[in-house]
Amino acid sequence: MITADENGNGARIRTLIVDDAAIMRKAIKEMLSKDEHIEVLGVAVHGQDCLEKIPSLKPDVVTMDIDMPVMNGITAVKNIMVRYQIPVLVISSLVQDGWFAFEALRLGVMDFVPKPAKMNGSGRVSEEDLIRMRVRAAARMQVHWMRRVRRRKRPDALLTTRNHAPSAVAVLGATLAGPNTIMRIVTHLPPDFAGSIIALQEIHPKILGPFCNYFNEISPLEVVPVTGPQKLCAGKVYVGTTHCGLRITTPSHDDEPVISPGNSAEAAIDSILESAAEHFGENACGVLLSGLGTDGARGMRTIRKRGGLTVGQDHKCSVYPNIVEHAVRENVLDLLKSQEGIAACLESWAADRVNAR
Repeated sequence: MITADENGNGARIRTLIVDDAAIMRKAIKEMLSKDEHIEVLGVAVHGQDCLEKIPSLKPDVVTMDIDMPVMNGITAVKNIMVRYQIPVLVISSLVQDGWFAFEALRLGVMDFVPKPAKMNGSGRVSEEDLIRMRVRAAARMQVHWMRRVRRRKRPDALLTTRNHAPSAVAVLGATLAGPNTIMRIVTHLPPDFAGSIIALQEIHPKILGPFCNYFNEISPLEVVPVTGPQKLCAGKVYVGTTHCGLRITTPSHDDEPVISPGNSAEAAIDSILESAAEHFGENACGVLLSGLGTDGARGMRTIRKRGGLTVGQDHKCSVYPNIVEHAVRENVLDLLKSQEGIAACLESWAADRVNAR
């Protein structure tokens, strides 16, 4: 993990660009070269070329295309994670193909972002800024803690559709590298989980829906992307993106709670935690996972004040420990658990809330 920070202190981030299209290799190189914290070491034209160049170039970060000849990006990622454990940022035009996004995130890439569109003005600048920001963040990733999610197909018989409101709600909040962590936790939950799971993670909005479709194939609970208002039901996992956040509302006093996309990315984890505390009180559980920054501590404090449970992923074995470390300093966590420990904790907690009714 490189120690360069946002102020330029420390070494520059040595980056290898992998893409089979010459015009895209040039475009990515030009956009990364605008950042004084990033050094482009070289380019590779496919996955095999990348694997052959890594030993001599020793990059800190690899940007990876997916659809390439000789060796595609998914195969290259598998090899990199096993042989070199270098952070990988996928930059691909295959944003609507959920399988590729799901596979890349399942295998442990830092993020999956769309290639910059052919546009001018602020839209193009924003997309380029996102890629530069992701490369800088990738250099801080403790990738040796990343684990691939086992792709075990869920037996159809396990999925039960429940349409009643949950007795308890657990909110999982994560930023970068969150999808992999959330997948690992959810796949360890039982199919008869008594509450609802709300998972807010750093994932591009264009990828959210297709990603959830494939997540459903391995989840014991139904996975629902939150792209519009919908009723909260027990036994379901509602997935949203930190790009806009999530919120819980109750249209009228007698109505069941509804979850909807939010309208701001600022303090998105805090906002959904506070919303859960407001509507579920002692029947709310907040879980902070991998991520950079300080988002989440304020919301965890609110859940605690309302009698709910607050849990953090053990920051000593997290790819991005920052948000949990901040919550620890703020003294707002009841428990620190491993990913598997969090799943077991949520199972027993949700069952206890049902029995307490």
